[in-house]
Amino acid sequence: MYAICSGSLKERVNLNLFTMAKKIRKKFHYLMRLPKWLKAHTVQLDLRKERRFIFMTIFALTLFGVLMIYESSSIYVYQTTDDPAYFFKRQFMFLLIGLGLFFLTLFVDLEFLRRHNKEILAVTFILLALVLVLGKKAGGARRWFQLGWINLQPSELLKISFLLYCADYFRRRSNLIRNFFRGVFPLWIVLGVICVLVALQPDLGSAIFWIMWTFLMLFLYRAKRRYLVFIIILGIVFSFFLIKFYPYRFRRITAYLDPFADPQGAGFQLIQSQIAYGEGGIFGVGFGEGKQKLFFLPAAHTDFIFSIIAEEFGLWGSFGILSIFFVIFHKMFRIAQRAREGFARGILWGIILVFFLEIAINIGVSCGLFPTKGLSLPFISYGGSNLIVHYILLGLFFNASRKIRTEGGISASVTGM
Repeated sequence: MYAICSGSLKERVNLNLFTMAKKIRKKFHYLMRLPKWLKAHTVQLDLRKERRFIFMTIFALTLFGVLMIYESSSIYVYQTTDDPAYFFKRQFMFLLIGLGLFFLTLFVDLEFLRRHNKEILAVTFILLALVLVLGKKAGGARRWFQLGWINLQPSELLKISFLLYCADYFRRRSNLIRNFFRGVFPLWIVLGVICVLVALQPDLGSAIFWIMWTFLMLFLYRAKRRYLVFIIILGIVFSFFLIKFYPYRFRRITAYLDPFADPQGAGFQLIQSQIAYGEGGIFGVGFGEGKQKLFFLPAAHTDFIFSIIAEEFGLWGSFGILSIFFVIFHKMFRIAQRAREGFARGILWGIILVFFLEIAINIGVSCGLFPTKGLSLPFISYGGSNLIVHYILLGLFFNASRKIRTEGGISASVTGM
């Protein structure tokens, strides 16, 4: 009897508590929205902190790069201009221009870029065609327009125009990307035009770069495997014919396989780069104490600046630079993974892949993992067009990251970086 009464009493108490909680929830239902708002606000603060961290880290890398450019080129440039700070001054001026365009890009309307991405790409194609006729010839190639004291390289503009085109392309055809003729083939046509235009400069490395970038973008958007394999085959066939028609490229391949077979010719640059790595050892020879910049290593302030870093700062210094790049990519991945809007998502992942491929290829070439290819190390190597375009890409990345929405549908856009 006692047990029955006790059980009945517990049931009544539980029922009363449940009824009371239901009334409180109904009466103060607006309070239940507070956690979502707090979550959205937290996401806003997180994104803002991550953007600031990325910007400050990249800006510090750029200043370090400007210092290394002066340190690695002062003796070389003094022989031709009587101004040891010539490249230093130019790179610092390019940095100021890049920063100005970076902050300007933060406020560009992405919808405007989306609507006019085809026109932007068409202008780039026109410049790539004109540079073949009107461009400045250097080292047997026509890749630059001489605009006063600035050399404009149209192929660098592809990192903006082709990226915007692909971001909108994948937004429009994300459901058709597994269809060959409607999803993949039109993109291959555009890629083919790019490869032909840059190969005529000639610049085989840039053509291969865009083939690799497009491959990774299609992989990211889950294109069928056979389409990806076809891109690889296309790149191999394209490279084979260009290497066959240009003997100096064949010499580069043989020098990559065995640089000591021609130590004073095609293999000279790679051998000197490897010597720089060997001289650096674990702790380096010290800042400013490197010897390879003294007319031994060609392009020490551009394509092979990482070899100078390895020589003067050693394994630990090289690992430190790689660690900084790793942290930057980690932050950028976290931002891109939150993106849901199609165009902004394409921009975010496209920029990450551009930075990743350039860093991997540049360091791989200097280490001897890849054949020699004139590709700068982002934000560190000397190059006006390269530095300015990369800061524009960084501004586009931050701009696109403002389109991220939280799970509750509340925009995570903020007015700051």
